Amino acid sequence: MKITKFFLDKATYKAIDDLGQEVRVEIDYWNNSFKLSNDSIELARTAEDMLKRKHKVNFVDKLLK
Repeated sequence: MKITKFFLDKATYKAIDDLGQEVRVEIDYWNNSFKLSNDSIELARTAEDMLKRKHKVNFVDKLLK
């Protein structure tokens, strides 16, 4: 069997702010969307950037290294 496609689907990240509060970032790479557990302009920008770079990108070349 040879893998020819490898995509990111969904991921959950945990961020902790300077007050010790946790913010969950759920990114759905396949459907190009994200959700934050608490409002954070900084994390929203980061999630948008991650989606721009990884939305439906085939990572098979990285998998096979």
